[in-house]
Amino acid sequence: MRVLIIEDEQMAANHLTALLRDIEPSLTVLGILDSVDDGRLQWPHLPTPDLIFSDIQLADGLSFSLLEQVPVPCPIIFTTAYDDYAIRAFKLNSIDYLLKPIEAEALAASLHKYRSLARPATTDLVRQMQTLLSSQAFLTQTYRQSFLIQFRDKLLPIKVSDIAYFSIEGGVVSATLVNRVTDHRVTDHRVTVQPISYPIDLKLEELETQLDPQQFFRANRQFVVSRNSIREAELYFNGRLQLKLQPEPTTPVLISKDRAPQFKKWMEAF
Repeated sequence: MRVLIIEDEQMAANHLTALLRDIEPSLTVLGILDSVDDGRLQWPHLPTPDLIFSDIQLADGLSFSLLEQVPVPCPIIFTTAYDDYAIRAFKLNSIDYLLKPIEAEALAASLHKYRSLARPATTDLVRQMQTLLSSQAFLTQTYRQSFLIQFRDKLLPIKVSDIAYFSIEGGVVSATLVNRVTDHRVTDHRVTVQPISYPIDLKLEELETQLDPQQFFRANRQFVVSRNSIREAELYFNGRLQLKLQPEPTTPVLISKDRAPQFKKWMEAF
């Protein structure tokens, strides 16, 4: 059996590898991908695995954003410290969902499940179930519609539709509102508009799973942007794109060369 591991924590990757080899000594680990960007670069050059073990929360985003873009030729067993992503996981080629820390008994059961599902008699059934999940025939995905933000001595209800983008700076995630300003400041005889931003006690990775992907896009490690905030995208150096947002952020919003095709497809899709 040939296995590919997607995991950004080296100790967790080593632990999983050791357990797999204890259970099945003939198993071969084809490689370990530690980020979404690394996966995009390495995927075309990797041998075809029989099975993928994938963590969900990686350093630069969710593994879903990788696995939804690349051809996945085999089943996936997701490994994570959280149980919030089970439904989304099974919309992909997932056959199991292991919570960390992974125990040998649970891992052995997952491998047994993989072998049983690989039999011809059950392959069609698994494919039909995945099709149903992907088409949401009996499941309606709901996304966050508002936030209750604590700011100073107040609790502020903020609609998601009023948010232009989420950003992180100095470890603090903030939501910047659409077309709202605090004041106009005069600097070097120029008037600048200061947009309203509120800190949010969530990670950008968590926001990705809660926001409607038709309306919000993860531009890079610092920004999740709303479709309605994008005025235009300019060609930038080395195949990158620079987004012009309203209101304008204090730092440039750049999309990497690798993510640019996905962004264009997203903009055209809806």
